[in-house]
Parts: sequence; C-alpha cells; structure tokens
Amino acid sequence: MVKDGISNDYEAKSKWISTTFIFIGLIMIIYLLFSPQHTDTILGIALTTIGLLSSYLTAKLNPKVPVSWSKSLLIFFTGIFFLFLGLSTLTSIGLLIGLFFLFGTGNNLLLAYKTRKEPTRYAWLIHAFISGFFAFDILLNTATLSSNTIGLYVAINLISDGLVVLYSGRTVFIRP
Repeated sequence: MVKDGISNDYEAKSKWISTTFIFIGLIMIIYLLFSPQHTDTILGIALTTIGLLSSYLTAKLNPKVPVSWSKSLLIFFTGIFFLFLGLSTLTSIGLLIGLFFLFGTGNNLLLAYKTRKEPTRYAWLIHAFISGFFAFDILLNTATLSSNTIGLYVAINLISDGLVVLYSGRTVFIRP
C-alpha cells in the first residue's frame, strides 16, 4: 500500500536496497582506485544493476512518480550503453551522466518536499545538493573530466543514496 507517495514496506525494502547501493558504491571506489583499466565495464555493470534496483524500488514503493521512473530508466539504459559501446565518446556519456544527476537532484528535492514534516527532509536536501553539485560539475566540465572522476562521482552518489534511503527507512517508520 502506498500512502503519501511512500509504501508501508519502505522500511524493509530500504534496508537491502540501501545496503546494495552502498556496497556497489564502495566496490566502484576500490576498483577505480586500484584498477583504472576498463572503467566503462565497471560503470556499465554498476549503472545497469542500480537501474534495475531503482526500477524495482520505484515499482514497489512509489509507482506513480514519473521522475522516479525517468531516473531509473535513464540509469539502466546508460549502464547498457556503457557495457556495449564503452566510453569512446566520453563527452556524450558525461552529458548523459550529468542529466542522470539532474534527474536525481529533482527526485531528491521531490522526496524532501514529500517528507517535509519528517526529520528526513534534511537528508534528502543534502543528497539533492550532492547530486546537484555532481550534475553541474559534469555538465560544465564534460570535456575535461576523466572517466575515473565520473565513476567516482557515481560511486559517491550511490553511497550517499544508500545512506539516505537507509536513514529514511529507519526514521520515518520507527515503531514504538
């Protein structure tokens, strides 16, 4: 059941989804720090996985929010693009990732608005700021950013997303 845009089972689903986001983000950071080879492959796998998880989360928790669907599908198709076409056109991929972060910023602002009476609104606002910063940095500096920097931004954003989802699942639905 969905009430005010948030499902009753958000708490249970947020635990494993957020843990997965954090885990994938940490794996990406470790990979990018110690093995800069085939960055497009690790980004492709991570984005495809996150796109699928985000689509599942959107379908189960807030299926009537078009921004969530747009973000999930954009992440998924960007991951597929990375897997099959690689990073041969880093500038266009950077623009696509920048748009992904803009969608994330909008989604996080929407969630901050929906939870404006809850203590989690600040967590969503901070996450929106992080996503917005990454979006503008990528969009303004696409020609000069490396694939490792973009991958690091994606990893940090995943960890931030995982922490906010975990926090909001525990805070909004604390049982007496």
